[in-house]
Amino acid sequence: MVIPLLPRGGFTVRRVGDRWELVNSRHYGRTVVLHTWPRDRHTEAFEHCYRLNGRTVEELRAAFT
Repeated sequence: MVIPLLPRGGFTVRRVGDRWELVNSRHYGRTVVLHTWPRDRHTEAFEHCYRLNGRTVEELRAAFT
């Protein structure tokens, strides 16, 4: 099961089984995984994704409060 998560501004983090995957389906397709993190390192995955999309970590924290 694949669960895509926001933001959708290019780079996206999705959960696949016991890991998080960073993808950019616009440029590389849905099957190309650019980076992975273990499931317990979700904060790092989301922060990295937000930065790549030109957003701040503060925006990420505000989105989940």
